[in-house]
Amino acid sequence: TFCATGQMGFDRHLSAGEIVAQVLFFARQLHVASWSAPGLPGSKAIDHITNIVLMGMGEPLHNYDNVLQALRILNSNEGFNLGARHMTISTVGVVPAIRKLSQEPLQVNLAISLHAPTDELRGQTMPINRKYPLEELFAACKDYIAETGRQVTFEYVLLSGVNDTPEHAQQLAELLVPLKQFAHVNCIPVNATAASYRTPGPDAIRAFRNVLFDNGVTNSVRAERGDDIAAACGQLRTRFEEKRVSVVSP
Repeated sequence: TFCATGQMGFDRHLSAGEIVAQVLFFARQLHVASWSAPGLPGSKAIDHITNIVLMGMGEPLHNYDNVLQALRILNSNEGFNLGARHMTISTVGVVPAIRKLSQEPLQVNLAISLHAPTDELRGQTMPINRKYPLEELFAACKDYIAETGRQVTFEYVLLSGVNDTPEHAQQLAELLVPLKQFAHVNCIPVNATAASYRTPGPDAIRAFRNVLFDNGVTNSVRAERGDDIAAACGQLRTRFEEKRVSVVSP
């Protein structure tokens, strides 16, 4: 897999309280000192939590009950009072849970970690694809859109020479065009990890995006933060665990 975090394996699920506690911790930190995004033009200092994304370490939909309970607390007027549409659940594509989520009254956002436009290619980096191939995943996404009327974001990590060519972009567009305006692609240039994958250059990213645009598929590029200290998407836990293990080992 291209994600160093995913190589760590499963430890345990977080409780609803632990999930809420993370949000409260950072809310208090922002209350003490606001945060700004260096290098992001026009960005203002942030002094409160504006959005929550459950993504990265672990599969939120494998911890369905605790995740939904935490989001209900955070959404509640008696809890954190954050709007449901400011919350996003990201999943590798657990089809039964996506269908279950479509029936929830809580109007959270859904993001799918897609990363490849064919079963053959996706199966190389996403083991879940062997259980829930693209046909099943997209059937669930179509039903989710029909039930909720909400857009689905498709996360797509760009791996140089692996899934970032204009041909791959065309295959991706053909998957997403049937979803019409309800599909958005978040292009994510891969961060450096111990794996051998390389980050594509600006021209390759631009060419990939242009193919999507030409097919009417909206898309954006994620602005990375923390990669200079190996704390960006997919980097942090592996580096921390390696350091921790080296300290406690004789």
